[in-house]
Amino acid sequence: MIALLLTVLQISSIQFTYGVPVYIDPDTAIKPEYLQRNSLEKDDALPLDPRPAPEVTEREAAKFLEEMGFLNHSADEIGTRLDQVEGDPRWIALVRFQKQFQLPESGKLDDDTRRLIAAPKCGVSELNVDSEKWTKPVITYKINSFPNSLEPTEARKLIGQAFGEWSKHANLDIVEVKQGDADIFVSDEAPDHQDRMGFSCRFLKNTTVAHAFFPEIGDVHYNRAKSYTPDEFLSASMHEIGHSLGLDHVMSKSSIMYPLHIRYHMEIPIEDQRALQALYGVRTTIRQSPRTTTPVPVESTPRLCSLDKIDTIVNDASGQTFALAGNYYYDLSQRNPAGRRISSKWPRLPGSIDAAFTYRGGRYTFFFKGSRVWVYADDQLEAGYPRAISSELPGLPNNLDAAYVTKAGSIVAIRRKQYWFYNPSKRPQVSGHFPRLVYDFHNMPVNLDAALHHTDRQFYFFKGREYYRLNLTNFTVGPPSAMESKWFKC
Repeated sequence: MIALLLTVLQISSIQFTYGVPVYIDPDTAIKPEYLQRNSLEKDDALPLDPRPAPEVTEREAAKFLEEMGFLNHSADEIGTRLDQVEGDPRWIALVRFQKQFQLPESGKLDDDTRRLIAAPKCGVSELNVDSEKWTKPVITYKINSFPNSLEPTEARKLIGQAFGEWSKHANLDIVEVKQGDADIFVSDEAPDHQDRMGFSCRFLKNTTVAHAFFPEIGDVHYNRAKSYTPDEFLSASMHEIGHSLGLDHVMSKSSIMYPLHIRYHMEIPIEDQRALQALYGVRTTIRQSPRTTTPVPVESTPRLCSLDKIDTIVNDASGQTFALAGNYYYDLSQRNPAGRRISSKWPRLPGSIDAAFTYRGGRYTFFFKGSRVWVYADDQLEAGYPRAISSELPGLPNNLDAAYVTKAGSIVAIRRKQYWFYNPSKRPQVSGHFPRLVYDFHNMPVNLDAALHHTDRQFYFFKGREYYRLNLTNFTVGPPSAMESKWFKC
């Protein structure tokens, strides 16, 4: 009798997942009510950016506002505490900064304001700028020194590329000279330095990437305290050269002249091309490209319906759904599309992605591979990425299988038989209750390929050529269905 009772108790703790018995400890299994509390919070409960805000002290913020031209008084004279009292000079300066960068004008040093203050930026003041243009059709530049973080030959090539990108879009020729005088001097400078007229210049800590002067001086100074990657250096060079040619900051985030280096640009956006052409006119001569007789091989790309599995699936900011597999992505609105190179839509994103999601509000798309995460806004890589998952979303593991965002903005990350809840509003963001077994979601398959919070407000899981839908009432995963029945138009 005792043996029979023990057998019954053991059987009661077994859950069958599509024919496979899984042993669940009834004392630790999470109930659906817990998952509902953590998944179905109010839509405004969590922020629009899940990443932790950087530490910015009130003193650092006040000094920043002074040096960027928003605070008309010396921070040392009036004190550096941001008292957040309406009418106080520091409060006014913070509101001016928030207004300029299209943030809520609260006058408070909130997380969004801290992120922008700490972002890599151009050192040209935001206020009282009087830009000009060059009055001759050919201008020269000379490189006096290079950043220590780049080889001189590589830095020279990138600087030349940056000047060339601007020159090809306007009726203006730019030539490097290595001896004698030049119109524009390019140099690597200490945080405290002088311009060519002997006036003092200063970089704001190591968040200032570089600064430049307007015509007809045009010099470009890189911050010696910064360590540049090639992509960052090219993008920063194009931005600063824009100033050297007479362009001011603009508040369009897609522009290369946006004052914060939040994205990397490898070419000049159309809006900036037009701004330069308004100063110098459209180029009237066509540059000849070198001819080649080497045939270009035609790449054969796999079609969607030939895939055995996908790596991940994601909605972009516009709401379109894409599947990624290997080095290719597929538009799921099309019938059996051929793959397109991932890097053609998301520049510098590698293939074979582990997981991806677009965060609530559609502003940021996160891609995970191994121990690193790439973050894109409007399909442009955010500055400073890729970064370690452990620093961007602390508490989440490497080598994810899948990830999705709940209706409230928590992130569910899945790896093999375990999952993690990341709540951006909590500290720590991942509680000590995690990781937990995916069997909390009854009938959840293990070793997933992808997960998706779709635009139809449903949650889906993908494995091989099958998908599963999550029932939000009891957090049970439904039976598998063929990808062709909803996702693949074969």
